[in-house]
Amino acid sequence: MATITEEALRGEWFYLEEEQLLDRTAMNFYALYAGEVRIGDAAEVVGAYSIDGDQVVITLHRTIPFMTTITLSSGQSVFDPATDVLPSSTIYTLPDGGDPLRMYGSFVRRIADFPSADDVRGRVR
Repeated sequence: MATITEEALRGEWFYLEEEQLLDRTAMNFYALYAGEVRIGDAAEVVGAYSIDGDQVVITLHRTIPFMTTITLSSGQSVFDPATDVLPSSTIYTLPDGGDPLRMYGSFVRRIADFPSADDVRGRVR
């Protein structure tokens, strides 16, 4: 499996859980940069991530009322900025201390030819 690097991971990613369909125009993507997670271009940090070889562990603490840990893995022989999908497993830790909820899905890279509203505003000024 390929080693995941900060440079290749950096960017914008959609999180799709289970059989959720991809909407490339949606604005609810995660921006990953320098160990911090934001939603879209919002200034507020909603989580953190760490890279450990061929895995990334994302911990979200501000998006939903319970702790969310998403583990991404690179099952490919190469991981670079062109890699567009990472398989994920997610654990939702419930506030009542009950059994955690486990889900599976993927992170899909947000491609630049689907600009954000800010990108469009910047071009028409």
